[in-house]
Amino acid sequence: MKTAILKHTRDFIAIGVIALIAVLVGGYILSNQRFYLPAWVPIIGSDFVDYNAQFSTAQAVTPGQGQTVIVAGVTIGEIGGVTLENGTAMVQMKIRKKYAHIYKDATALLRPKTGLNDMVIEMNPGSPSAGEIPAGGTLPVSRTLPNVNPDEILAGLDADTRAYLQLLINGGGQGLSGNSKQLSATLKRFDPITVYLAQIGEQLGRRQAYIKHGIHNFSLLAQELGARDTELARWVRSSNDVFQVFADQQSNLRATLSLLPGALDATNKAVLASDQMTSQMGPALHKLEPTAIGTAASLESLQAFAKATTPVLEDQLRPFTAEAGPTIAALKPAAADLAATAPQLDTTFSVLNTLTNELAYNPPGQQEGNLFWLAWGNHLSASMLSAQDAHGPLRRGTLFGSCDALTLFEGIGRSNPEVGTLIELLNAPKTSAVCGGSGAASAVARGNELARQTVAKERQRYGITAPAKKTSSAAPTTVPGASTTPSPLTPTTAPTTTPTTQGGGAR
Repeated sequence: MKTAILKHTRDFIAIGVIALIAVLVGGYILSNQRFYLPAWVPIIGSDFVDYNAQFSTAQAVTPGQGQTVIVAGVTIGEIGGVTLENGTAMVQMKIRKKYAHIYKDATALLRPKTGLNDMVIEMNPGSPSAGEIPAGGTLPVSRTLPNVNPDEILAGLDADTRAYLQLLINGGGQGLSGNSKQLSATLKRFDPITVYLAQIGEQLGRRQAYIKHGIHNFSLLAQELGARDTELARWVRSSNDVFQVFADQQSNLRATLSLLPGALDATNKAVLASDQMTSQMGPALHKLEPTAIGTAASLESLQAFAKATTPVLEDQLRPFTAEAGPTIAALKPAAADLAATAPQLDTTFSVLNTLTNELAYNPPGQQEGNLFWLAWGNHLSASMLSAQDAHGPLRRGTLFGSCDALTLFEGIGRSNPEVGTLIELLNAPKTSAVCGGSGAASAVARGNELARQTVAKERQRYGITAPAKKTSSAAPTTVPGASTTPSPLTPTTAPTTTPTTQGGGAR
């Protein structure tokens, strides 16, 4: 064998070259005939996943003729075979494994690629949300459409319509005779429109999903609102009350809006003026960052404290508040009266505050304050009321007076018998016994004059308009003990003080 090869080397090389060329040409031909090697062949092997699609008719579908399956213009597989099952055509689709993701909402259309009805399957693989069809699964006839032939369209028309359509096509052919390039150029101008329409269709598809989702959410909202019709009615009534308040305050709102431009202008000026402050606050706040970081532990402790006090607020303070509601309602009128009395109480306590301050004030030096003398007054009052009889405590005291005072008392006693009785209870000495001589007569005269003046003042004070009887203005010149004529003047009131003398008194 080796000897023969060496003897015919040229012939052997030529045969090898011819065989290599035949293999290359055969491979090229087979590749153009869509010949695929099995998946177990390394590098050049192909792996397919089988799916089935049901069509009402599989007209012109011929397996083994390179009829393909296309998605968005990309070939993803080919038609493997056609069978008849239950009156429908079952078309087998061999999909490359890397494209084998067909979902339950996928669609398939039979379309001619050429005028000779070289069929292809245009497929939309669907969306992952619908669920994936397993390998070997079937796309139902409800998700597929077959090719429609022109004769089927014409068969659905009546005789007149077919005649008119024939005339239209013939007229169109005559009109387009020699103008095919212009028509092609015109149709090319619609290409951007088709692109935009495709984009619009895609957006409308998304919008449809959004609308579907929105309708579902609206249904849930309507169901929830239907279950809460009472709360919704209450909310509507509350909103009505709120809008009614707004309507009642329309004039005030209009006045507020009229003042708004000035307020905004002032706010704008304030913001401009605060720019300097903000420029200074930036570094200051930056310096406060360590302090803020240090407060984290405090805030965590406060959070723990809030969690610990939450049961107290819920289980103790809240029930107490509910129980205290009726009591607070009952106290409301008293609180209103107290609020009305508060201004007078404020004045009263202000006066008491001034009084206590005056009593508590201790002046500098040896002079004592009012509290010191108040204590002495309390001591003296207890000493003054230390004596008593069957009628109760007796107020003791010593009355000092001059001859003029004694004469005045005697004159008032003669002018007013009631006051004279009180004066006699003083057990005061007689003017003649104390003063004596001619001075007594002049003292009596002065006393009568003083008594007359006092009675006149009392009449003027209490508004007594009855005219007094005319008497001689001369003062009596009799000495004490002689018979005298009492003054006819009788005042309507008398002093209410009760003088006392040492060793006795009157209540």
